This record gives sequence, C-alpha cells and structure tokens, in this order.
Amino acid sequence: MKSRVISFGSLASPLARNQTQSVIDRIQERQPRLTCQLNIWDSPVTSREKGNEPFIAASRREMEFLEQQLSLERARLIVAEAADMVLPLPEDLAVICVPDRAAPFDAYLNRQGLIMDEMDPASCVGVLSMRSRSQMRSRWPDINFRILRGGVDRAMETHLQRSEIDGLVLPAAVTEHLGIQGIVAEIFAPEFILPGPGQGTLVILGRAGDQEARELLADLHSPDTAIELETEQAFCRRMISDQDLPVGALARVAGGEVVITGTTGPGTKRIAVNGETHEAEAVGSGLAQQILSRGESFADLLEADFPDGLPEDNDEDVTILEELPEESLPGSGENDHGYPTEISTSGTWSEEDEDLDELENLKRLEDLAGIEKTPASHDDDDDDDDDLNSYHHED
Repeated sequence: MKSRVISFGSLASPLARNQTQSVIDRIQERQPRLTCQLNIWDSPVTSREKGNEPFIAASRREMEFLEQQLSLERARLIVAEAADMVLPLPEDLAVICVPDRAAPFDAYLNRQGLIMDEMDPASCVGVLSMRSRSQMRSRWPDINFRILRGGVDRAMETHLQRSEIDGLVLPAAVTEHLGIQGIVAEIFAPEFILPGPGQGTLVILGRAGDQEARELLADLHSPDTAIELETEQAFCRRMISDQDLPVGALARVAGGEVVITGTTGPGTKRIAVNGETHEAEAVGSGLAQQILSRGESFADLLEADFPDGLPEDNDEDVTILEELPEESLPGSGENDHGYPTEISTSGTWSEEDEDLDELENLKRLEDLAGIEKTPASHDDDDDDDDDLNSYHHED
C-alpha cells in the first residue's frame, strides 16, 4: 500500500501543539502508513490584544487566522477546541472529524495538593470563565475566584511561574494534554460543577470538499460525540452571545437519545431536555428556550454586566426584573425553530399563549442580558447541520 501524506497546522502555543500532536498520534496508531506533517505558526495576535478575551487554546482572531490558513491550503487540517470555534464556519470549511470526547470535568490545580475545602478563606483561585466562577463561588463563598483572560497558557504562567494565585481551575482534558496531572488536587464531576458547552471535545477542521480526509479519519470519528456537540452548539446559538456568560451545559447520548442539562449562575437549578438523536438541534435550542423562560435566569445572566453584584433597587434594569411577574414569562409551545418544547423531561412550564405584552417583557429582559434573539426560521437550522455529523461517546 502506498504511503500517503496529510498536513496539519497548529499555533505555536504548548496547548495547541500538544492537542494537535495527540490527534496525530491516534491517527497513526490506526493508519501507520499515513504520514502526518505538522506545520507550526506563530500567533498573529499579541498577548496584549488577547489578554481580555476568554478562551482555552485559541482566541477568536487566532481561530480566524487558522481558518484562513486552511482556505489558503497552507495546511489540510487543523485541530481546535470545540469551545473555541467561531461559528458559523466559512462556507468552504467544515468539521471533518470529531474524535471521542475526553472527560468533561473541571480540575483543580494546587501545588501543595490541597483540595478546595482545605484552602484558606482568603485564598485566590484562578478560573477561566464566569461559568466556573459563579458555580465555584456558590460552593466556596469565602474564596476569591479570579477570572483569568488570555487562555490556558497565560493562566498556567500566572499560577506556576508568577505565583499570583493559590490555585487554578482548568478543564480536566487540558491537564492531560499539558501533562500536568501531577498537580491536579481535585476533579469536579458534572453532577457537582456543570461544564461549559463543548468542554472536553476536540474537532478537526478542513475544507468542506475534502472527502478523502473524511475517509482517512473515519475510524477516529465518534458519532455520539458529534451529536453531543451539535446539541450543545444549538444551545449556544440560542442562549449565548459572544459575551462570556455564566452558563453551563452538557449533552450526553445514550439509548438512541440525547439529553442536555443546562444551568445559569450558581448552577443549583438545572433543566434537562431530551429527544431522539436526529433532533439534536431542536433539543439544544429547546433547552435554551426553557432557561430563557425563567425570570431568575436573567438575573444570573446580568452577572456578565455586573460582576460585583446588581445595582441598587432604584436602577431601571433591576426594577424591570423585580416588577415582572414570573407567570408573565413565556412558557412552552414552540421554540424559535418551530419545535415543541414538550420534549422536556423536567421543569414545569405554562401552556398558555403569550400575548404581545409578555413578548415585549421577554425582549426587554433579553436586551438587558445581552442576548441576541435568533429569528424564527426553519431554514436557519440547515446551515449548521452540514458542519457536524453524528459521533460516539467513549465513557
């Protein structure tokens, strides 16, 4: 059999390189005659420019740079964190493969081996997102949880080299890619701390028409993981704007169904929605609709604009929240994609039709929370489904 060559591109950061190399190693285990080349590119974005942006391995501009390299055929494939993807992808690019998902857990790093319960009340612990800070702070209110921008590599520098923080919370999969499991003091299961959408999932991006690449990577593709990711991304499109918001979500495939659990703020009140695997788009969007139908969710989302607490009661935004009765919020019926929200397995929702005043109240709250409402169109669903097929989850 003739040896074939396939090229990958990666940023020069330790995490990006290690993630790409881990995928290459798995490919070559399955296909030893396939030669994989790795092209390393320096980031076109300065540390200062991405210092205020929340991401894991690649900032938004870095992801756009990587996509441009694919379009210019300077590499055939790139490996990316699903949570860092900029959606929708350019028309000439697509998700070629979604490998098995790693454990979607959060990990706590501490050089002394202390778990969170053993930390001093005045300790400062770094986190990467408002989601993590909100849930951690609700469980350990005496600890100062500080959001670190600029990605995992910068957060690791803050913790290990400059010692500016006493501990650091990272996705558990990231610690494996960096080989730093030795300083992981504690793992938080999703039942305790709900992860962010896409956490623990890598995607392989390539040119949309590259059917040969799809065939070469077919053994690595996980149908269940792809369905989980499709569900979580549908949730994000309806729920989360470009702004970092305190929102967690995790989808799981089992028994021919996909169930997604979501929460806002401290994560103590969760909602689960399930449906057939071919309804992944509707299931994810349906969860977002149900969460947005709860008035208290908007107070959680406003934390993005008021990280130190909501303004005093005489503030107009807070007055709107307080005066809006819970029963006036829209209930189920059909979501923005035209799917009935009756596929929910938890929560109690009104079946009454919304009148014009109720819709206006919801719109006002969405505007306050910085949430961009998706137009009700069946055609929109088709645009994103082509990027993701289905995939298999490895327990």
